[in-house]
Amino acid sequence: MPKIRELTLEDEKIYQKWLVAWQNEPTQVSVSQPLKTSFVEFITQLGINSSHPEPPRVPATKYFYIEDNIIKGGISCRWELNDYLLNFGGNIGYGVAPDYRKQGIANEMMQQALNLFRQRQIEKVLITAEDWNVASQKIIESAGGVYENTLVEKATGYQLKRYWINLLK
Repeated sequence: MPKIRELTLEDEKIYQKWLVAWQNEPTQVSVSQPLKTSFVEFITQLGINSSHPEPPRVPATKYFYIEDNIIKGGISCRWELNDYLLNFGGNIGYGVAPDYRKQGIANEMMQQALNLFRQRQIEKVLITAEDWNVASQKIIESAGGVYENTLVEKATGYQLKRYWINLLK
């Protein structure tokens, strides 16, 4: 299985194809949002966001699952939680391109991301899933997620199930 990795400037073409794969999706995850800048500026901003973001952002690194020069999935690791993320976003956000779902990619990305949290000695991570997204809930639960509660995000009306994963087992 490929390892998740950060993007480089050489990944511009495959990243553009990744974005096209998400155009008709009803939900845009953090790793699939259209670019608002040039790709060079995007890569630069990813580096800044990974260590020294401007508040209210928290340090976060975006990794991508790349196989055969195709981005098949992406996962965002938020190394800290602010008030919003504590309720609605969590430490991890991820998505798999529609053509590559149900192939174990999300499970693999999740395991690799959890190992990155362990390496940083982060004891517990929060992951949320919309109430309708049963597939995501199963991935979180299979990774050890323990359901805590469901909160409604007022801005969107989304009902988000909150799960905690203890990494010190």
